[in-house]
Amino acid sequence: MRLRSLTLSNVRKFAGKRAEITGIGDGITVVSEANEFGKSTFFDALHALFFEKYSSAAKPVKSLQPYAKGAVEIAAEIETDAGLFRVEKSFLQRKSARILRQPSGALIAQDDEAERWIATALGSDKNGPAGLLWVRQGAIGLDADTKDETAKQLETRRDLLSSVSGEIDAMTGGRRMDRVMKRVAEELKPLVTATGKPTGQWRALNSEITEMEGELSTLDAQIAKLSQALTDRRQAEVTLAQLDQPEARANRAASLTKAEAALAEARAHAGQVERAAQDHRLAQIEADAARKGLDDFLAAIDRVARAETTAAEAAEARATAQEHAQRQETAVRAAQEAKKTTATAVSNARIMQEAARNQADARAAKARAEGLLAQLQKIETAQKSRDEARAKVAASKATAKWLTQVEEAHSAAATQAAAVSAQAVTMRLDYSTDTWAIRDGAPLPGDEVIALTGSTKIEFPGIGAMHLQVPDGGQEAAVSLTRSQARLDDMLSHAAVSSLREARERAAKHAKWVQEAETADTILRTLAPNGADPLRAEISAAELAAKDADDTPLTDQDTLDQALAQTQVDDAAAQAALARAEANYATAREGAIRAQAADQNAQAALEAALVTAGDAGVRDGQRAELIRVDAQSAQALEGKAEALEALRTGAPDLATAKAEFTRAQNAVQAAREQVQKLQVRVASLSAEIHALSEAGIEETRDTLAGQLEAARDQAARFDGKVAALTRLKEALEAERTAARDTYFGPVQAELAPLLSILYDEAGLQFDTDNLLPTGLTRAETEERLDNLSGGTQEQIAILTRLAFARLFQGQGRHMPIVLDDALVYSDDARIVKMFTALTRVAQDQQILVFTCRTMAFMELGGTRPEVAISAI
Repeated sequence: MRLRSLTLSNVRKFAGKRAEITGIGDGITVVSEANEFGKSTFFDALHALFFEKYSSAAKPVKSLQPYAKGAVEIAAEIETDAGLFRVEKSFLQRKSARILRQPSGALIAQDDEAERWIATALGSDKNGPAGLLWVRQGAIGLDADTKDETAKQLETRRDLLSSVSGEIDAMTGGRRMDRVMKRVAEELKPLVTATGKPTGQWRALNSEITEMEGELSTLDAQIAKLSQALTDRRQAEVTLAQLDQPEARANRAASLTKAEAALAEARAHAGQVERAAQDHRLAQIEADAARKGLDDFLAAIDRVARAETTAAEAAEARATAQEHAQRQETAVRAAQEAKKTTATAVSNARIMQEAARNQADARAAKARAEGLLAQLQKIETAQKSRDEARAKVAASKATAKWLTQVEEAHSAAATQAAAVSAQAVTMRLDYSTDTWAIRDGAPLPGDEVIALTGSTKIEFPGIGAMHLQVPDGGQEAAVSLTRSQARLDDMLSHAAVSSLREARERAAKHAKWVQEAETADTILRTLAPNGADPLRAEISAAELAAKDADDTPLTDQDTLDQALAQTQVDDAAAQAALARAEANYATAREGAIRAQAADQNAQAALEAALVTAGDAGVRDGQRAELIRVDAQSAQALEGKAEALEALRTGAPDLATAKAEFTRAQNAVQAAREQVQKLQVRVASLSAEIHALSEAGIEETRDTLAGQLEAARDQAARFDGKVAALTRLKEALEAERTAARDTYFGPVQAELAPLLSILYDEAGLQFDTDNLLPTGLTRAETEERLDNLSGGTQEQIAILTRLAFARLFQGQGRHMPIVLDDALVYSDDARIVKMFTALTRVAQDQQILVFTCRTMAFMELGGTRPEVAISAI
């Protein structure tokens, strides 16, 4: 069986809607949608379609009904060896099940017969292959939700493996095997527990060995401690003697005294150098001040001469600039008068032009209002046509859906009539006049085979009546026909018609009225997309704009434009002349301001230079005195520099003297502290050695070693006996379970190539009772399945399902694998390997994957079906 499409109507979040998946391929098909889209709804609906009876009201079915209630309808197209079929079920309301052959749509089974058809198509009971192959969202194990489902799935697995493995031989050994196994158990019982742990004499002996090993380890540690203490005391005494010798103490004291004296001498010399450096800095300051005074005086004399020349030139430039500014101011006043004249001419021309334009706009608004009124009449006509069509549609019940139901009911009645005809008496009337025979108040059509059942009365107007009594040979078919005909009559009466022809005619009229309403809507959307009110508002605005329109002849617009253009040219020329005059005046005024500022600055500079240089009569004496002071301070600076250099040459290194003193001081302190520590250490070790030597631990240790060796020999004999008995037990049990292992050969053969895609040299262990994996072996290390990560458990569960699917497929029982967000725990590397495993199986196996991980599942490839949501 292969899925081709799945359709949901009024299911959970799709309340009042139809959700459909089409284009499901043979191999991998991926439905990739965001969270909350409804992927799990598709999964649960698919499960209900195949594994819940149409009359069921169980929790899985009720969970599919939306809050708004109503019938839950699910349909799927499936392909089997017999062809393409559509499976339909309606739950909770209008309960039904139907199987339709595609593409003809012929009904081949309904209700309970449809349920039996589905069970046959699945090829097993309803908890068979799908229970092993379909993975719900969040599930990572292989166990079912309930005990009953688990038991049914276990039976399915056993049947499957038995069918591919052949009959299992009887258990090996018989009674002889039982006696040997019992004797082995009796021999092991006083020595080991059921789990293989020592008990009785062996456990007591092991306890004694452990205790003696602990005591021996303690004695060995004490002997080693005594030996180490003797060695440590000898080493401490040698180091103490070396540190406490009088000559060593004297050398350390002399070194400290010498370092202290050298430090004092270096500090005294450093003080002399610092004082000489301070004297040198003071002499440098005095020499710099003398030189600056001389330089400032000479510069001031030079500035006086330059300032006098600059002041005379600035006064002359100021007078010239002020005269030029007055001339430019007069030119600006004349340009302003000319600009006022041209501006007045432009304003008058614009007033005339605006009046002509307003009159033209009013006349255009009048024409627009007339056009809009015509459009409004069209809209009102279309609204009336739409409202009439909608009223007819509302009054008519002959919808397309109703016609489809009528045609289906008519087809069902015809099918039942054919069944009745096959086993009943039939008749056919050929009319030669316009008068028709009547049965049960309705005319009998001509040229049509009519099935007769039971008692029938046929009236011939103007002639008489015919009474027919037909033996009851097809009562059940007749009852079904009566029901079908009654259902058809109910459907016809819904729209007040009496025949399929009238129904089609009434449905055609209904469709015509719907089309007329839609056409009117299209016209309204075209003429008035926002309704008629905005158009009415636009008409009012146009009429308001047209209220000043008249028939007075308008002045030619070109003449007005030319007049305005000429006045604007004259005004622009006047504006340009004014701008030039204003610019010239601004430039001249700015020049006058700058000339005035330059004159003032020159006078200020001259006054400042005269203050610095002093009176001309005393300048020569000031120059001579400043030169003498400069030479004297330079000579004093040279003497201070020579004295500082002499002190710095050959000065002792203060930092080195400090380091040497610190080193000598630390050496004396460290030696003193080390002597004290060694004295305490020697005393502590002497006390420890005395305590250990008094206990006689060497003799005690030798005696205990002999006892331990004897106990270990006895334990080795126990160990050998238990090992031999255990090996015999394991060999017997291996023979006993060899037949069971035959079960796992086929599934392991299918699983091995899939498992190798994820793990090199890996294998699965299976439980012999439930036939499910219990552990994973990797790198010769066995791990329990429940100790593995969620991702690894998830991958193993899916791979096992793929292996089971391969076994079903090999037996001719093809079932699609359905995964609902089943790889949520796998990392990026493992998920790609799982995609490879799915692709390998999908070469001859259909796999349907629901996922919200759009980007991750792009690596899987496969068919991407169409998913459509529409109103019912």
